[in-house]
Amino acid sequence: MAEIELPAGIMPDYRQQLPKFLKDYAGRWIGHAEVRPGVLKHWADDGQTCYTVRILLPPNGLLSAATVRRLAGWIRKYALTGRRTCRQSFELVGVAPDKIEELIAEVKASGLVVGGTGATWHQIKCCTSFVHCQNAAIDAPSIAKVLSDMLLALEEQKFPAPLKISVGGCPNQCGGGTDADIGITGVFRDPPQVDEEKLLAANEDIGLLISWCPTAAIRPKPLPEGMAVEINPARCVRCSSCAQVAPGGVSMGRERGAALSVGGQGGNSRGGPQMGAVIFPFLPAEPPDYALLKERVHSIIAYWLHEARPGEKIGSLAKRLGWGRFLAGVGVEDIESLIDDYYPARTVRRNLHFKF
Repeated sequence: MAEIELPAGIMPDYRQQLPKFLKDYAGRWIGHAEVRPGVLKHWADDGQTCYTVRILLPPNGLLSAATVRRLAGWIRKYALTGRRTCRQSFELVGVAPDKIEELIAEVKASGLVVGGTGATWHQIKCCTSFVHCQNAAIDAPSIAKVLSDMLLALEEQKFPAPLKISVGGCPNQCGGGTDADIGITGVFRDPPQVDEEKLLAANEDIGLLISWCPTAAIRPKPLPEGMAVEINPARCVRCSSCAQVAPGGVSMGRERGAALSVGGQGGNSRGGPQMGAVIFPFLPAEPPDYALLKERVHSIIAYWLHEARPGEKIGSLAKRLGWGRFLAGVGVEDIESLIDDYYPARTVRRNLHFKF
């Protein structure tokens, strides 16, 4: 394949960052297997091998300068290169087999965790939320921290299949949420609030504000001083689009919590990408311990561990048992409210257009 010459001043070409070994074997890897949790062995078409060690990072991959230096030091000492994964963990690529145990011991001594591969719990992916976002309904990184601590207590537990959990701070889903085995999404229970005086003073584009609503819940409201808007709460799905378009006069409601979904999948394997089914439309998300949210997640995992067959993920378990039995098993009391309106489909709700 001919090299593509790119003009200067754009993103660096990743190929320039690769060590010679990985350049020579690019496109020649034919398989991989898990040696132990957090350690993967890859092999090429000529039998050459390459070992990868995965490290679980703090929630959202938020790293201090000291942690970045530590990761860089491990690359220099043990690996050919390093990379951050799509689930916000970190992999050391090209670790010599006789150095793996030494590396793992050093990682554990630093307070980090080696893991997140195979039939274990993988890095909990989340968005930044309040760290650097104005739209959050919940603090996703702190929830990810609480759930990670809970799962660390199950470090030796053999799971039926990989367990992936994602936490999105609001319905915009920037950090994922419904594309995971267990998804947590921040939701606003009450509709956005319009401050007419501030809206007029900010001179917001009313036409843009109205057109931005995906459910036509916003209508113009003529005032003597100018044009404002009003929001129909029956049509509003609390997506926060209006607050993003007109922050000068529209703000999201103060009653906020989390929705919990199960059975989502982001990859294209098995049944293909799927949106998780919402089974708890609203749960209080009360820091610092998030007791009820943690209890619900624990009950789902416990039921899955008890009922699942080898290799069976949470969504597959629900389909095999039937959603009624699954929902009762994980502690859902008002099952009828979760059924979609479309009859005769009678499926569990698979969208974030909540009906409070």
